[in-house]
Amino acid sequence: MKKLFKVLSLYDGISCIQVALHRAGITNYVIYVAEINSWSIKVTQLHYPKTVQLGDITNLNPYDFRDFDLIVGGSPCQSMSRMGKGRGITTKTGDVISTLKQYKRLKAEWRKTGISYEEFFNTSALYWEFVRILRGVQKYNPGVLFLLENVANKLWENLITMSIGVKPININSNLVSAQNRERNYWTNIPCSPITDKHIYLNQIIRGAIAGAGWRGRKYKGDIFYTQYRTVRKDRKANCLVTSIYMTGRYVSRDGRDRVFTPEQAEALQTLPIGYTNVPGIPKTRRYELIGNAWTVDVLVYFLENLPKALKRLRKHKRSSVKV
Repeated sequence: MKKLFKVLSLYDGISCIQVALHRAGITNYVIYVAEINSWSIKVTQLHYPKTVQLGDITNLNPYDFRDFDLIVGGSPCQSMSRMGKGRGITTKTGDVISTLKQYKRLKAEWRKTGISYEEFFNTSALYWEFVRILRGVQKYNPGVLFLLENVANKLWENLITMSIGVKPININSNLVSAQNRERNYWTNIPCSPITDKHIYLNQIIRGAIAGAGWRGRKYKGDIFYTQYRTVRKDRKANCLVTSIYMTGRYVSRDGRDRVFTPEQAEALQTLPIGYTNVPGIPKTRRYELIGNAWTVDVLVYFLENLPKALKRLRKHKRSSVKV
């Protein structure tokens, strides 16, 4: 009997990691996930009822996962994205959090306030929870494999690279789908070059000509205004975000702008069609879940190398045991 892979998924969302594991042919695993969004949990538990839900990432003890093989996560990027206000890995007062030690001190201060995490930190500060757990596990399991995803943003990219200890691999989802979605991936899983599958929007949606949307930023207080309409020239879709009505559009043959259906958005994220079509989840929530998700086939690119990486890791562990 093969040994089970033990996976810890942080900020699990709708558990795209499990879709990717199965697509990569890896089914002999157990998985523990940190997620607090009830809609996401509902989707995950429908498709993968054996998933162990852990709840709030800020409450996890790294010691509990000391023998795990893989830690994955796509930490919240809203306050680092070009679509947001760019405040990044900071407190609500704007203080940049540049070290794990600083984050732990601020977290202790937050615990005393009695207010919510979002009232004290910008959500992208949750990145430091990935580092906290990874470093805690590495004390007992130095070779644990990891994969972190976040947006491509030079300022915050450099901070993440310095604190996590490896350089990112920049991948645009347009290599494996009809969606432009540029992301950075920090990992110690050995990788080979990713192949362009040359998938275009009209292959996903009959009659689609080009991706379209409303771009730009303008703020009046906390109110966001879009400024101008764009039409892509590469026959791909814009990056999907939680507000599908902003960037999630395409121009059809009749020249009209149309909004992606949830099923079309799933296809652009290379999710199974109907994956988020769960009883009780409204369409607007489905768009949010899809916009916050990983592109599954990019994950597969990394996970295809997981068995060999784990085999080398376990061989190294055995050779390191003193007799």
